[in-house]
Amino acid sequence: MSGRSRLIVKVLAVVCVAAAVCGAGVAVATTREPADRSAFCALMPDAIGLYAGNPVTQMGYEVGRVEGIEPQGDHVQVTFSLASGRSYPFDVRAVTRSKSLLADRSLELVGNYTTGPELAPEQCIPLEHTHTPKSISEIAGSAADFIDALAPDDGGENVRRTVLGLDEALRGQGESAADMMRHAAEAAADPDKLVADIGSSIANMAPLTDEALRRWSSIRSIVEQMPAVVAAGIDLWPGVIEVCEGIGWLVATLHDIQQNYGADIWPFVHGPATDALKLAATRSNDMAGLISTIPSVAPFLAQQTTRDGALTIAYQPPTVALTTAGTEVPMDRLLDLVRTGRN
Repeated sequence: MSGRSRLIVKVLAVVCVAAAVCGAGVAVATTREPADRSAFCALMPDAIGLYAGNPVTQMGYEVGRVEGIEPQGDHVQVTFSLASGRSYPFDVRAVTRSKSLLADRSLELVGNYTTGPELAPEQCIPLEHTHTPKSISEIAGSAADFIDALAPDDGGENVRRTVLGLDEALRGQGESAADMMRHAAEAAADPDKLVADIGSSIANMAPLTDEALRRWSSIRSIVEQMPAVVAAGIDLWPGVIEVCEGIGWLVATLHDIQQNYGADIWPFVHGPATDALKLAATRSNDMAGLISTIPSVAPFLAQQTTRDGALTIAYQPPTVALTTAGTEVPMDRLLDLVRTGRN
């Protein structure tokens, strides 16, 4: 290789190294977090899964990091920093989230700023605006508490009480249990009887369904006319109400009669009235013969009034003498004169 070629190779190597150094510097510069950060804090029920350096996100996008965690009685204060250039609402919410119970968690800020007051630096998000999911230790503790409630330390006593309670519940139920098992065994031994009973039920329903099919036009007509009938029934309902009111009045009247005159009515009904009905029942033939003569008497009287020379009776109504006019007026016309106002 000539000296000129070696020089070109050296120059290219220097250029490549310089380019690599510049690229690394640019990458470091672009990935370095902004120096201008503001400190905030949030009061959380707990800080399980949160550590200093964990990301602070909004809608999954990293906007800051957790700076420190300080216990404060029944809650913790989580201090975090946020990159400048982004505003957050005054009532922003803070929750801890993770992809699983076992992974480290991030602090998620919920709520985008639109208008109104903003979250100021050094300001803490109150406890009522923060939430944390249940930890795996709490879940395991709840399961342990549940198991302890089911099986306390005196497990032997629990089993003993269970056996005693079962014995008390089953005492005297032997005959019923035996009958139930016997019937179940009979049904299992002869399943054809059940099938036969079902078949008989279906066969017995056949005439009903056949008759319904033959009279389907009448059934359809009844169903179609039902709205008009119901409407007419609604119109007649006030009459039904009046009838019910009349029945109530009648019952009240009968009750009043019973209270005031029952002592006189019932002896008569159970005495002479009963005797009269018995007599009428025993002499029904004689009464029927007497009543059968009435049609013969009626034509006889009609014939006497229409024939010439029939028996007649002359009748003249009484008259009243009026002193002022000196005339006599029949009694039946006197009322007409009074009604018309004549003197």
